[in-house]
Amino acid sequence: MKRIILNRLKIMWKIQQGTSMVFVAGILIIICGISAVVVDVGTVYVKKGNLQKTLDASVLAGASELMAGDSKAVSTAISIADKNKLTLTASDIKTGSDYIAIKKTVNASLTFARMFGIDSIAVPAFAKAKVRGGFLGTEGIVPIAIPSYKLPDPTDPYPEFPMNFQPGNGNNEENSSVKGNFGFLAIGGTGGSVLRSNIINGVDLEVSDEMYEYTKTGLSWGNVKIGFEERIQEDGLNRPYCSNYETADSTCSRVVIVPIVDSFTDVSGKTMVKIIGFASVWISKITGHTVQAQYIETITFGEFGDPGDANNYHVLGVSLVE
Repeated sequence: MKRIILNRLKIMWKIQQGTSMVFVAGILIIICGISAVVVDVGTVYVKKGNLQKTLDASVLAGASELMAGDSKAVSTAISIADKNKLTLTASDIKTGSDYIAIKKTVNASLTFARMFGIDSIAVPAFAKAKVRGGFLGTEGIVPIAIPSYKLPDPTDPYPEFPMNFQPGNGNNEENSSVKGNFGFLAIGGTGGSVLRSNIINGVDLEVSDEMYEYTKTGLSWGNVKIGFEERIQEDGLNRPYCSNYETADSTCSRVVIVPIVDSFTDVSGKTMVKIIGFASVWISKITGHTVQAQYIETITFGEFGDPGDANNYHVLGVSLVE
């Protein structure tokens, strides 16, 4: 009798063992299936995010060139996409008098879905940017003023010029009697350390038709050099395309917005000067006691008015609208 009971128990144990193995195998299949879905969905999500970011950057850059013509806007958008390893063609891009739009679909390669015969999935994205009016206020102004006559001809392929004055003999601007000033403005405060911080971070400035600011006296060259070197180094680490005038864009730290003043002639000591506009420049190099720059056309982000009402000061704003 005992032997019969033991035999039956052994048979039941073997049956339970087999059932457990089948159950565990089923659970493993479910877990693998869920993991496969998570991996493939994650791949699609990352692909979609990268594509959208690239299209956003491309339309913003393209919109900033619309005033130069549709072909320039399109080529700029294609160039920015290429920097982000995305190939665009003119057929992907649509332009209007004040906007540029891009619609692009790419394929995301799948991993586990291939077991079901699905190798990839189409990932679409769309971005549109529109030109807005002249700016009424902005952040990030670098307080080094450029006299209007020093601005080069924008048609010059390499319009390089010195941003700040050369020191020497009390007259640090050619054919003038400027004394104690080297092109700096006291926007946001005075002092060398304040100037350095303003160069690195920029300052806020409300824009109007009648704008006057005090000059900041003294060369403060150590602080000025440190400020611009930090901007250049920041680009060198993260944005290698910023090291070239022809490929730099508004994402570069060495591309800055600076005030244009009517004149520094006869300025002596701390003096109020009139700001008549703004220029966007690329910092090319620091040599001697001079910051060399090249004039470019770019955009700034701030508060913008209607195109027909605001003076754009040769700097336009753009924004994503879709």
